[in-house]
Amino acid sequence: MEKFFSVHSERINILRSRNMDIPNASDQKNILTKHNYYNLINAYKDPFLFAGTSTVERYKTGTQLSELEALLSFDTNLRLLFLREILKIEEVIKNQIVQSFYSYHLYKNDDASETERSNLHRDSEYLRRKYYELSPIYSVHTNNEFGIVNTTTSSIRPSQRCTTLDRQSVYDNYITTVYRTLGQQRKNKNDSVKSYLEQHGYMPMWILMNVLTFGNVSHLFTLQKKSVQLELINTLNLNSKPSISDDLSIINTSRILQTLSIYRNICAHNERFYSTRIKVPIDDVYMDFGKKLPHTVDPANRRRLNHAQKNKRMNARQGIYTLIFIISLFMKNKEFNKFINEINSEFEELKKVLKTIPIDEIERYMGLNFDWFSMINN
Repeated sequence: MEKFFSVHSERINILRSRNMDIPNASDQKNILTKHNYYNLINAYKDPFLFAGTSTVERYKTGTQLSELEALLSFDTNLRLLFLREILKIEEVIKNQIVQSFYSYHLYKNDDASETERSNLHRDSEYLRRKYYELSPIYSVHTNNEFGIVNTTTSSIRPSQRCTTLDRQSVYDNYITTVYRTLGQQRKNKNDSVKSYLEQHGYMPMWILMNVLTFGNVSHLFTLQKKSVQLELINTLNLNSKPSISDDLSIINTSRILQTLSIYRNICAHNERFYSTRIKVPIDDVYMDFGKKLPHTVDPANRRRLNHAQKNKRMNARQGIYTLIFIISLFMKNKEFNKFINEINSEFEELKKVLKTIPIDEIERYMGLNFDWFSMINN
């Protein structure tokens, strides 16, 4: 159905016709003048709607605009909290990729000549194919009746469904992105970068990192030689406890960076955050992540999850709980507990305003409808 522009009074009448409580003489009417209608109503209405098959939306009795506004505020505050931590991690990752790259290729790579080492600070050298791993990555990840994600990296049978990462294409796209970015910076985007390029005629990797997106850096990690990847993982203590294979550790680190990149973009572009779903699988065995999810079972006991249990487990896995888990890997306990308290404070503020629905309903939308703050610290 086509959507036509409607004026303020028409929108109020539409919402009233859908059972929203908007008294004539109230501050509720003024809320619509403070917010973009789409950003407020369409983005935050879902928890307040009656579930059903009807094509006409109907709000739960008593729903007020102030509740949607409170949810918008809650989402905005959460977005800022998480963005703050993601930006810290982004800086750490960017710096460590550079450190690991040069540590290996300058001092540990016996195949590099002295000339290559002496020129490795130049983009004409460090962007060459020889410094990157371009073979494809194969993996199989399954989500079986036990609600477990298990990635296999060896002996893939033709009958198995698998994901394939074409690193040759990733490399080609990365190189294109780098030179396009440098071209933009050379014009007028960044005076310091422009000045460096004009004075020296090249761009060192450690300066290039300042103008690459987290997504670019995530791709850059997947292109590194295995030794470079493992050095980064070990330096940042991302090596799993209990221990897993190097290949599985690399794959899960790559997924961590991909997840951070996705959420970083959501936060930076002011998109709806609290109920975002992503499908980047983190293996249950990685850092015992599976034991931090609801309804953990041991497949050896042959007990399977029912439909509701699997859904709850999957919602936690695909919601911001995974992001909380990832952020915890980069934080000391004291810092992380403070971060958790900040999140809980936002829930408490939202709870004060909600009248039509319980806070549990919001937690369900977020995949946090379990004792997540205790389980994350297990």
